[in-house]
Amino acid sequence: MIRSLVVLGVLFPPSAFLPAGLLAQSKQRSDRQIGEQVPEARLRRAYREKAVAKIGPDSRSFVETYGDSAVSLIETCSRPVSAKLVGFHNSGALAKLPRPHDLLTVIADPRHGDDVALWAIEHAGELADMDSFDAYLATPLDYAMNLKSLQAGAAEIRAARFGPSAGTAAQPDTWKSLLNEDRVGFACFVGLIVIVLWGRWRKRQLRNL
Repeated sequence: MIRSLVVLGVLFPPSAFLPAGLLAQSKQRSDRQIGEQVPEARLRRAYREKAVAKIGPDSRSFVETYGDSAVSLIETCSRPVSAKLVGFHNSGALAKLPRPHDLLTVIADPRHGDDVALWAIEHAGELADMDSFDAYLATPLDYAMNLKSLQAGAAEIRAARFGPSAGTAAQPDTWKSLLNEDRVGFACFVGLIVIVLWGRWRKRQLRNL
C-alpha cells in the first residue's frame, strides 16, 4: 500500500491537482525572486568591464577609482574625449581638483559631455581654485561656450558667500543708532520730569506767599 502511494506521488505530484492560474502566479513569484537575487554588484562590475573594454587597459585605474561616475561618463562622452579624461586622471591632474567625483558627474550629464570635459581639462589650473570650481560646476556650459568668464563666476560665488556676513557686520552700527536715539529720548523724559517737579514747587511757593 505504501509503495503504491509513493508511485502515485511520483507520477502525479500535488502540483498536478492545483489550478493553472495558481501555478502561473507561483512561477512568476519564483522568477521575480530569482531576479531579485541577482546581485546588483554583478551588474555594476559588468558595466565597469564594458567601460574598460571600450577605452582600453589604460582606463582601468580611472574606472576603478571613480566607479559609477566614470562608467556614466564613458557612456556619455565620445571615445577620444573619454581617453583624454583617462590620461588626465593618469597624470594626477584630476585628483588635484577640489571634488573630482562631482566634476565627472557633471560631465556625464547628457547635456554636457565632450564640451564640458575638454574645457575642464584645458583649464585645470583655474579650476583648482574652489570658488572657480564651484562656479564651473553650477553652469558649465556658460564657460565651455565662452558665454561667461570664470573670474566673473568665481566673484559671484565669493559675493554670495560673504554677503550675509557683511549684513551681520552692519548690525553694530544699527545698534549704535538705536542707543543714540534711546539716549535722546531718556534725556527728554528726564527734562520733562524736572519741569513738572519745578512747576509743583513753584505753585507751593506761591501759596505760601
